[in-house]
Amino acid sequence: MTFYTISAPVDSQQKVRRSTFRCFLFPISGVDEARRIVSAHAKEYSAATHNCFAYVCGFEREIQYSSDAGEPHGSAGKPILNALLAADLTFVLAIVTRWFGGVKLGVPGLIEAYGSSVALAVELAEKIPAVRQASFLVSAEYALVDQLTRLAGQLSGSVTGLRWSERAELVLRVPAAESGRAAEFLDGFKQQSRLDYHLEEN
Repeated sequence: MTFYTISAPVDSQQKVRRSTFRCFLFPISGVDEARRIVSAHAKEYSAATHNCFAYVCGFEREIQYSSDAGEPHGSAGKPILNALLAADLTFVLAIVTRWFGGVKLGVPGLIEAYGSSVALAVELAEKIPAVRQASFLVSAEYALVDQLTRLAGQLSGSVTGLRWSERAELVLRVPAAESGRAAEFLDGFKQQSRLDYHLEEN
């Protein structure tokens, strides 16, 4: 059976009986990246009522995890996970952030709201076959970001997790078969001290 991941992060939003549910989908390389994203998201959306999530990893979807994050047991994390599984996805993290609107939904209502929030976001995502990837964690001059983004596109990959600090911090993900070409490109700029990187294969 073919499983899929997504080419880039997406998010969508819906209102259910005054509560706002916003779903964020992220392509991930593995559990460590999922945990980093969840931690950063929880800080960014600390004012929300709940930040519930689930992720699926592995080419046989052997790693599955979900969290209700304070919602009643089984009412949030599991329906989020089930929506990912129903869409044949792997290497994907889904976070559904809820702002409570004053009307209690009950467990059946929560299950429906969390599951449908993920399904809406999945409809917006570009699904691509899950193939073994190489992830380059890159710290580069700002001026190189456009070239790195173009490189990712040329190698059927993507740039995720872009963060601006003293340098641009990003994850360049390409099919493992293209990792040699990506490394050759990066090494040229590394020799000029314009970027640094390390490689994670998954």
